[in-house]
Formats: sequence, structure tokens, C-alpha cells
Amino acid sequence: MPAPKLLVRVYRGKAVESEHYGHVVVADRTGAIRLQIGDAATRVYLRSAAKPVQAIPAIEHGVPEAFGFSESEMALTCASHNGEPFHAETAASMLKKIGLSEQYLQCGIHRPLGIDPGVVPETGQYSVLQNNCSGKHSLMLAACVQADLPLNSYLSPDHPHQIRIRNCLADYGNLPVDDIQVGIDGCSAPVFNMPLCNLATVYAKLADRKLSGYKCFKYMTAHPEMVGGTGRFDTVFMQATAGAAIAKIGAEGLQCVSVLSPEPLGIVVKISDGNNRAAPAVALAVLRKLGLLSHAAAQHLTAYFEPELYNHRGIVIGKIAPAAI
Repeated sequence: MPAPKLLVRVYRGKAVESEHYGHVVVADRTGAIRLQIGDAATRVYLRSAAKPVQAIPAIEHGVPEAFGFSESEMALTCASHNGEPFHAETAASMLKKIGLSEQYLQCGIHRPLGIDPGVVPETGQYSVLQNNCSGKHSLMLAACVQADLPLNSYLSPDHPHQIRIRNCLADYGNLPVDDIQVGIDGCSAPVFNMPLCNLATVYAKLADRKLSGYKCFKYMTAHPEMVGGTGRFDTVFMQATAGAAIAKIGAEGLQCVSVLSPEPLGIVVKISDGNNRAAPAVALAVLRKLGLLSHAAAQHLTAYFEPELYNHRGIVIGKIAPAAI
């Protein structure tokens, strides 16, 4: 089994202070591996990188049309959002359309990703609508309402809608459903474990215009602000690539990219130590190596190729730099 490879060096001044190792896989729709750094068979939990696929069964069962969900609302279902006011308002709008209150959301409450740790809300508590997974959970509830499925157990791995999701993931990943291991995510939804090469195949298929998953690609590229939010890499990347690609973070050092042309490709970066700071720069280095990033997009994303590091006074003290890709 190939060991993780050095992917990133972190500099303080001119000296290396730390390093991040991991794996990179690029695959096409058939599962053929186009690029491998490290071990393509390494198993990972998809975490929030699963969200576009978790939306597909609802799309295939006509849930967006049944409740009149807008494209921006559907983009939120694929999001790990900042919990900014427009994110929370969009989740609330979805729940209103399906006739449920926010009390039905079982994703829990956390400090929104877009709010500094020292900021305390006027009410003394954040809202479940600000949970970065509130859009995903709202769509799961909508699918249950439409199909008259139980609401209280909508997060159980044995719930009919969760079984739909797992079967869909197996189909998009070109692997038997029994080969997908299931755990519990931070938002309490089932979280899936599969080899990196299969996850790269999933992301290649999201860019296949003939498949339902391409609708998620379109939702995300049409409304990138919904997928992350202010200052988030996924959002800035999709704004820069202008409909040509999607980016989706997953917790514990996972970054996925789906590229539309010249052919659908999926790119997956996994940082072994789970540090998300290292993954975007590696993804961009891979895209540049493969000639999949336009000059205009690269210019827009300059700050992300070798992100600068700052101290508490805002002084540049170092950078994050990809190793040879």
C-alpha cells in the first residue's frame, strides 16, 4: 500500500515549520485513474463532500418541483455554509414551503462557520438554521414529507430515504453498496466511507450532463455564495471558474473538485492529518498541472495558490506552499 506523500510545506519566514502528507486522485466517469499521488485505495469518510450526492435522490423523486424550491435553495442543500443571514433565511424558506418548523431539524446547533469565536448572538444562542448543514437536512425532510416517510427517524441509516442516498452513492461511485461503510457525521446524518478512487469517480459523474447529479453541479455554479459564503474557498473558486467546475470541502482535510471539460473529471485531495488549511492549495496545484484552470480563473485565485499566514497583528509571517505535484 503506497504511503501518504508530502503534499504541503508550511513556512515561517524562509524555513519549513511543518509539513502535511496525504493523497491525491483524479478519475474520470468510468473510474479510470488519470493521476495518483499516494494511495488511491485509501478509505476516507466523505463528510460534507457527500452533500451533492445526498441531494440527488430527492431531485430524482421530484422534490424540488413538488415544493417549488428555487435554484438558490437547492444550492444550499449542497452546502457547508457560513450561517450568514441569507443562508439561514434560505433554510427557513425551505422549511416554510414544506410546512415544517425549524424544530424538525436534527442537525444541532454550532457556532456558525462565518462568525468569529468571540461574537455572541443577541439572543444568547445561535439558531439551528445557521448550522452549516441546515440546507441538506431541510431537503431530507422535504423528501420525507413528499413520500409520507417518518420524520422523527429521518437520520437513521435504515430510514428509506437514507437507503436511497446510500444506493445512489454506490451507483455514482461504481462500487457495491455493501462496500460503503456508515458512521455518524457531526450533524448526526449518516456519513459514508469509501476509497478515494471511488470518490473521485463520484465527482467526475457530477459533471456528466446526462446524469441527475449534474443538476447539483448547475445549482452550485449558479449560486456559489450559497455553498460556502463570504471568504470561503469553495465559493471563491466557483465564482472564479464561472460554471466550469465545482469545489466542495469535507471535514478532516478533504477537498473535492468536479471539472466539466474537456471531459468530466473528479479530483480528490485528502490531507492525512485532517488539516483543511492544506487541501485547497493542493487542489489548485493539481488543476494547474493538468491544464484545467483558465488564466482568468488562476488570476482570480492567486491568493489561494500559496496562501500567506498572518500573526495576531496582521503581519505576514509565512505561507502554505504545495510540494512538487
